Amino acid sequence: MINKARIYVLVMLATISLVSLQSCKDDSGDGGNQPTKSISEYMTSEGGYTEFLAALELAGLDGKITGSGGFTILAVSDLQLADDGVDLSSMTNAEQVAFVKYHCIDGKKEPKDFTHTGYVSSESNTGPNNAKLSIYTEITGEAVRFNGKSATTNYEATNGMIYLMANSLKVPTLLDQIANNPNLSNYKVGVNLEAATKTALQTGDNTVFGINDTEFVKYLETQNVIRIADLSPSARRALMNTTMIFGEVKTKADLTGTISTEGEDITAVSGADITLNGNVKVIRSNVFASNGVMHIINGVLK
Repeated sequence: MINKARIYVLVMLATISLVSLQSCKDDSGDGGNQPTKSISEYMTSEGGYTEFLAALELAGLDGKITGSGGFTILAVSDLQLADDGVDLSSMTNAEQVAFVKYHCIDGKKEPKDFTHTGYVSSESNTGPNNAKLSIYTEITGEAVRFNGKSATTNYEATNGMIYLMANSLKVPTLLDQIANNPNLSNYKVGVNLEAATKTALQTGDNTVFGINDTEFVKYLETQNVIRIADLSPSARRALMNTTMIFGEVKTKADLTGTISTEGEDITAVSGADITLNGNVKVIRSNVFASNGVMHIINGVLK
């Protein structure tokens, strides 16, 4: 009888321990399958998100974070906003709405739902013709980075996901979108070497064709140089100008026929892929910024 009683007590203790561990797991957002709080409840109980929650309400998203539908929030604390130099009170209502919506994604997005290196649309529809601005995502293990900014942890809510951000996200211009994608590092250098180009990509409505690093490096090798800065200024300018259209937004649907750029005209043929100048493919289209659109291509236009 004593042995049976001892075994019973041990089993009960083990069961209680497992339940307690699972409860902590659920509340911490480390992958538990039984979330207990809504997005709003979690952020309120955590404390320190007063400004962000107020901006969500201003944007009319309070129903999204309290309701039953799926939503994803990249939450930034009041302290982090201060550290990043973001003063929401100094912004206009429209600027606050654009900012906070850029930290929101429609649908419940767990880490496994993001592509390794890809884009997701935010809820900030301040791009050309109300297009939703794009966010670049990277995944390392189960950690997600958004535009290169880390999420310190994530929590599964009853109505979506919350990613607690180590930094806030900036509403991006085309110049920012180029910088946000580490696979465009050579193209970014090419842009920054031309002051007029750099300025143009922060204003106006523009279109750019960003050349991915793999193909850019191959091209530089054919020119017997290591860096784009080693090209002659005229050759570099001609190369970069042919990837840009200033004053006009050409989305994926517009990439057909002869297209005039700041350099040479290019031709676009659409099919299973969009092909430019006969051999350069558009490998990612419609990356929206506040002042235009970027398409990523796998070669140099020449």
